[in-house]
Amino acid sequence: MADIFKLIDEYKEFLDTKDRLKDETTANNKSLEAKRKELAQAMIDAESPKISRGGFLYSLQDKTKYNKIGGCDEEAFFSTLEEHGLGDIIKRTVNTQTLNGAMANLVDENDGELPEDFEEFVKPYQYYDVTKRVETNKAAKKAKKKEE
Repeated sequence: MADIFKLIDEYKEFLDTKDRLKDETTANNKSLEAKRKELAQAMIDAESPKISRGGFLYSLQDKTKYNKIGGCDEEAFFSTLEEHGLGDIIKRTVNTQTLNGAMANLVDENDGELPEDFEEFVKPYQYYDVTKRVETNKAAKKAKKKEE
């Protein structure tokens, strides 16, 4: 029996670690988002949309995402998608990335505007993102030339 108690204690330690890591990940993601916003604004203020540092190229990107509004009438939402020829993306739930792509295409086809039919279902929000990529020699050479 002692082996089982020891295994239970070890198992509980893993569960506790999992809970702690989940909480730390949530906190880290909030801090990461806040720092991304701060960095994006600093890049905008400095008029520096691309910055090379430590072997990575950081690029400012203007992005828009589309989220289905929580608590909306889902049947009406799905009907609206179908009316706009987007019924093929419906899987009883709509994948967030698929919805983003479909809404972005619909906005492009509608002179940059989201059709009014979606106002009670989809909320667009715009933000600046910063990407991080390993810097290639080509990118480094261009960045160094700009610095000179």
